[in-house]
Amino acid sequence: MMTDNNTKLSSSQSLVKNLAQQLMAELPFSAMQVHDVNFFIKSSQEAYFAPGEVILAPDNGVPKYLYLLRQGTVLGKRVVSKNQIVDFEVEAGQLFSVGAILTKRAVSSSYSARGDCFCLLLPEDAFDELNIKSPPFLDFIKNHFKTILQKSQDDMRMSFASQAYASQLHHNTLGSLPLRPPIMVLPNHPIKEALEMMDKNEIGSILVTDESQQPLGILTRHDILKRIVLSQIDLSKPIADVMSKPIQSLEFDHSIEEASHLMLDKKIRHLPVLKNGKVIGLVSERDLFSLQRFSTSNISSAIRAATEIKTLAQCAKNIRSYAENLLGQGVSGQRLTSMISYLNDLLTEHVIRLIMHQHPVDAKKFVWFAMGSEGRGEQTISTDQDNGMVLADDLTDEEMKAYLTFAKAVNEALDACGFPLCKGNVMASNPYYAMRQKEWLKRCAEWINGGTPQDLLDASIFFDFRGLFGEQTLLEPVKEFVKQAAQDSPRFISFLATNAMSWHVPLTLFGSIDTKEVDGVEVIDIKVNGTALIVDFARIYALALGIEVRGTEERLLAIAKAKQYDEQKGKDWVAAFNYLQMLRLKAQLLQPAGQSYLKANQLPFDSLSPVDRIVLKATFNVCQSMQQRLKLDYVR
Repeated sequence: MMTDNNTKLSSSQSLVKNLAQQLMAELPFSAMQVHDVNFFIKSSQEAYFAPGEVILAPDNGVPKYLYLLRQGTVLGKRVVSKNQIVDFEVEAGQLFSVGAILTKRAVSSSYSARGDCFCLLLPEDAFDELNIKSPPFLDFIKNHFKTILQKSQDDMRMSFASQAYASQLHHNTLGSLPLRPPIMVLPNHPIKEALEMMDKNEIGSILVTDESQQPLGILTRHDILKRIVLSQIDLSKPIADVMSKPIQSLEFDHSIEEASHLMLDKKIRHLPVLKNGKVIGLVSERDLFSLQRFSTSNISSAIRAATEIKTLAQCAKNIRSYAENLLGQGVSGQRLTSMISYLNDLLTEHVIRLIMHQHPVDAKKFVWFAMGSEGRGEQTISTDQDNGMVLADDLTDEEMKAYLTFAKAVNEALDACGFPLCKGNVMASNPYYAMRQKEWLKRCAEWINGGTPQDLLDASIFFDFRGLFGEQTLLEPVKEFVKQAAQDSPRFISFLATNAMSWHVPLTLFGSIDTKEVDGVEVIDIKVNGTALIVDFARIYALALGIEVRGTEERLLAIAKAKQYDEQKGKDWVAAFNYLQMLRLKAQLLQPAGQSYLKANQLPFDSLSPVDRIVLKATFNVCQSMQQRLKLDYVR
């Protein structure tokens, strides 16, 4: 029951002003006009609730107020099923009873004060009036979670954009750019011939060097009008007479940031790049200031054209830079992980082709396949290797040794490209993951019929497999066997579901976010405590229902359809997964260069904005409900 310590706020103008400033730091008030925020405050009354006091419950009927928690913590309880109740927390600054007051129904959860709580209570008639007066308020009320999620994604996009730009300028060197060899001439070269060279090669500048290729000057299109055309200079004269000098230059190991500052300070558009005093390339203003110097097309072309592993290693770095740029432009997590996976697939295929030339192997006798996130097409920026091979049954034991040697060389080359060797040795160089087709069929049967902890671990990694290179038909019987055998083995599905219960959804008993301390910092492991649970959920149902798609998003939508859930259920699952994927990418970008991929998914809790924390709690509630559904359906 509400106490009698209720205060009508309109009596204090200073209180209204201070409250308005506080409220307008958060949604929905940050999007509203000041006079509408003032209307909310003046129409509300402040109420105090003692520790343990029930504020609102389903038995109270349609709520008479919209509640805004000003101070304290409110504990919510939601009944999921007859025997299951989910606890959650409402923190200061959050609204509750939103859906109930809008649709004129009783709340579905009960709310009680966890300690001393102070709330603003907006009466029903004022709530209805404010919906008419303030479109931003009404939009927030009708699309509560969607609005908060969009705000979080916008904030994240701005953070990524700023970080990606700063990282690209500060950490990348001029040597990391795709430098173009400049057209160079000696100082005594005739102007006419220099201009003809510029026209023939369709370039906007020509560099003047001495015989040791040290830069002396430059002639650009901008110089031609003033120094040649308007001056009516004799074109037979040497280019030294009209070139700009002295010329600014930097060494290849200078940062892009240093180059951009120099070009701005000196008002120049072209900059020679030197190595040991000699020109190795020329960069333009456009090269430095365009964040779109990478694209899927030109990275793909660079990968296909590479003839050495070290070139592919640079391509792998470019994939990361490109991903950072796309994050800053607001590209969704799903689109981004698909793009990363596509480029990583291409790079892996090319590594295999380069290594094949050095080993006695036949592409028709094996298929190289990816597992885990690469198998699902969901790779993030930091990832290790999960791969294997299915080999032809007619290979001898001696020939098998040659294929294992080849696989080890490929794994090492991928490691050199920035894909660390798997700590669990789930790689094609391990004989356990490189077998003849008949041996793979036997192994899959053992996993499905066994159900030991190791079987479950191996199965969970392997069942997301996808062929990347070689004879794809070698993989087809294995795919078909797994699909049929899993459907025919409820015991195996039950074992997988029981194993999935070990994933901890990071919510405390009272529904707040549960962090852990790593090196003195409170963090959340977004993979272990988030995406891994959803991936497991999607994989288990896909195996049980015979769903063949590999991607988690596609699986979730297919599962919702197969189970005849309403369309929104599948969309909620997908939204939760994609949001966590975006946070994983954020965590990886926050990690310093060279950080172990094992820590790359740990996001510092203090890096989350208040909006992020609201959305993350809601997302973990979705994960918790998914885990409970899995338990009800398959855990015996």
